[in-house]
Amino acid sequence: MDTYAVYYQRPNPDFTFFKRDDLTIANLEKTHTLVKKGLPASSKDAVFTKMQGENWSPKGQAAPLIQSLGLQHTSMSVNDVLRDPEGHFWQCMDLGWRQIN
Repeated sequence: MDTYAVYYQRPNPDFTFFKRDDLTIANLEKTHTLVKKGLPASSKDAVFTKMQGENWSPKGQAAPLIQSLGLQHTSMSVNDVLRDPEGHFWQCMDLGWRQIN
């Protein structure tokens, strides 16, 4: 099974949770925080499912990690990013994924 890395968008009043088309790999460290690496999954959609709070933190066990990283959401959501096994970065959209160049 392939492994993925997951990055959550950092809170910032300038960011929108509805659409964000300005993401680049170069600015990812400024806009996102690495939450998980080495996550085994069969696809991007499987990563999304695994990173829903009810799956990876059903009793709130991820809350200390999320707080320590300065984040505000446990479940993967729009504008969060994953790195696939080939090293490509993908932005979570409201429907599907957009590759980040």
